[in-house]
Amino acid sequence: MEERIKELTQTYNQPLIDFCQELVRTPSVNGKDFESAISSLVATRAKELGLPQELIALEKDRPNVFVGTNFDKKAGLLFVAHLDTVPTGNESKWKHKPFDAEIEDGKLFGRGAIDCKAGIALSIYALKILHDLGRPDIAKFAGVVDEESGADSKLGARYLLDKGLNAQAAIYAYPGIETVTIGHRGLVRLWIEAQGEAAHTGSKSWQDGTKGANAIEALARFINGLSDFTMPGTHEAFPGYTFKHTPTIVQGGSGESIVPDKAKVLVDARLLPNHNNEAYIQAIRDLAKKLGGEKIKFDVQIKTNIPGVAISPDEKIVQILKKLDEEVMEVKPEIRGSGPASEGYMFDKAGIPTICGFGAEGDGVHAADEYLKLDSLPKILEMYVKAAIEISAQR
Repeated sequence: MEERIKELTQTYNQPLIDFCQELVRTPSVNGKDFESAISSLVATRAKELGLPQELIALEKDRPNVFVGTNFDKKAGLLFVAHLDTVPTGNESKWKHKPFDAEIEDGKLFGRGAIDCKAGIALSIYALKILHDLGRPDIAKFAGVVDEESGADSKLGARYLLDKGLNAQAAIYAYPGIETVTIGHRGLVRLWIEAQGEAAHTGSKSWQDGTKGANAIEALARFINGLSDFTMPGTHEAFPGYTFKHTPTIVQGGSGESIVPDKAKVLVDARLLPNHNNEAYIQAIRDLAKKLGGEKIKFDVQIKTNIPGVAISPDEKIVQILKKLDEEVMEVKPEIRGSGPASEGYMFDKAGIPTICGFGAEGDGVHAADEYLKLDSLPKILEMYVKAAIEISAQR
């Protein structure tokens, strides 16, 4: 079996690379491109490989793709990868055009190359190898839409889970094999708007204070107040990480000679699994209330509210990947959670122990000249296949 798996990973290496290129050459930028083109591409490739496949959509132009069998059974290993990407940013900063999928020095360049199009391709070819080995029912794949909108969409992973998607364990095919990622921090994003009173900046009434209330100044006091607030505590799965919140976007003002009556800030907060998101939101509401007054009011609106999660390092899928990393890659991986949030919490909360990142090697996620290291593919494909075989043996 060992030699057969290695043989098949080599047999499918070039088709796997070709598929990665096809995926990168199919733009799926969130907010710009519907995922229907890339979903269809994945479904077509799966069909060509003799794998069962299905498009499952809440919105017809944004279909998820499921490949495999046993959709709703708590059986087998589930591979997950999102179909959408972030924008390219300033394309003049790219040496390689973002959607040309150029290969240079053993690297495949392009937007989504490792986040998460290599993960899509690796998952499909892992299923193909398992099919060739006569084990088609021990793994499945979900390609999900709209992850890059904030990891809380109702269209992608959430919709599939609500439809009954299940498995013994899951790997979210984010890049990197140096870490077996057992969770992620929570994420809260809040819009805080200060509402004041407009006035002419040259008027006597503004001069003497009888009219006008500057929303920008009020918002500045609020932002300064954020520095006095923290949530104490650490978590063993997140070494080096604590609570952190950051004002990231500020908007306000309507005219050069108008006392601004509205201004708002987006606050991005990262919390550990042992922090309480609702307690944080209430603390921000309390701060806003404290800083309000007769002419200044604050309004707090929740944009994103994702819990932090961490599975036990002793989970079977964690120990399987740790062992495979050591044997196949000769890497002793860290076992820890990640700072950024993802959709991993959705699967964990549904009772599917989920690795929130384990996959292709490369660099440039969300940056110019994102790239995939091609020589990493055969061994990662081998680990995916072996992980599915080993997790199925644990039933």
